Parts: sequence; C-alpha cells; structure tokens
Amino acid sequence: MKSVSAYRDAGLVLAAAGSGVRFGGERGKIWEPLGGKPLFLHVLERFARVIPSCRCIVVSDPRQQSAFTRALTAIPGGRDMRVVPGGATRAESVCRGLEALTTDSGIRWVAVQDAARPASSLDLLERCLTSARKRGSGVAAHPVTDTIKIVDEQHRVVSTPDRRTLWAAETPQVFRLAELYAAYRQALERGLHPTDDAGALEAAGGDVYLVPSSIPNPKITYPGDLEALRQ
Repeated sequence: MKSVSAYRDAGLVLAAAGSGVRFGGERGKIWEPLGGKPLFLHVLERFARVIPSCRCIVVSDPRQQSAFTRALTAIPGGRDMRVVPGGATRAESVCRGLEALTTDSGIRWVAVQDAARPASSLDLLERCLTSARKRGSGVAAHPVTDTIKIVDEQHRVVSTPDRRTLWAAETPQVFRLAELYAAYRQALERGLHPTDDAGALEAAGGDVYLVPSSIPNPKITYPGDLEALRQ
C-alpha cells in the first residue's frame, strides 16, 4: 500500500444518494450495520488511507445530509470530508460530487465509488489509479461467466452475445477529473443519465480501460447480498 502522499493529486466521490428501493427499509441499505458501523463507512475509511480526507466527497440524499456529516466523525479523517446533496439520478449526484472537487486545483484524478460496494479493496483502488495514470482511465470489472440473453418486451430471446467479450463493470472507476466532469455535464445536457461513470466517458467519445477485479466485490442490492457478506 502506498502512502497518502503518493495520491495527493487524487480525489474521491462516494456515491451514497441512492434510495435503495430494491433493498427495502426506511433509511436505506447503506445505513445497514456491518461490523458495528454503517455499511458505507467501510470503503470510505479504507480508501481514505491513500486519498487525502479533505479530497473525499460524500454525495448523500439531501434529506440525510446532516446524518452523514455526523456519521463521518466515527472514522479517521471523517471531519475533513465534505458531504454534498445528490440529485434525482446517480448521474446527477456524481456530477455534483465532481463539481465540488473542481474547486481544488490540485486534483487531477478522481475515483468514483458506489457506497453499496463495501468490500472494494485498497489494492483494487490503487490498480485503478495506476491504470488511469498510464492510460487515462481505470475501471474495475470482471468477466461475465453467465450466458447473457437479450430479450424483447415479451421476454422473447432476440440474441445471445458471445460472453467472451462481456465484462461487468464495478467500482472504483478512476478518470481525469476535468475529463469526467465535462463528460457528465455533456451527457446531462443531452438528457442522458449513464448508470456508471465509464458510460459517461464513452458517450463523450473517451477511451475506457478495464482493470480486472478477481476478489469478490459485490454491490449490495438485496438483503440477501448483505447477509452473504456478513458470513
């Protein structure tokens, strides 16, 4: 693991404004306890070991902004982190987080991380950062092992793509801050709401490079996902 000084030109946006409808519950899945603290704090605390805390942005549900600010005091450097209100979609929320980082002229690279992926490793983040510095981007992903079917509205199979060419994108996803922010603004102006950061850059004509993720890095979507992680 490298020190914080190795990544002083990097910032972090933690996407934590989702409603978590499929998970259920009143407060949202990222507030579920894991190891004695809210789920979202795990990856944030881990990544803040190499990315300066003052350059970590948490994008929250506007109604929970104060609650997030209080929760951050439980982790090292949490008081230096900023909480900004999210938008109606993930794309709008991430764009607001990126905008908050643009006020710091020392940030060249940005890592975007889903709060609902608490198991993302520090090694994976560092490999994504290394890829970005070498090739302009670094997106965590793993090869698809299931056979994928493309269907129509009646669930009739239209085609079966070759799974050898299919990868499932994860987070973290690392890009040049200025480039990703411009890509998101352009997408939103066109009425597009990409579901991940790579999609925003692709829509703007940028190149996206994947970083193989071999250790399980699940996204918590349903209660069973969290139970499996706790075991």
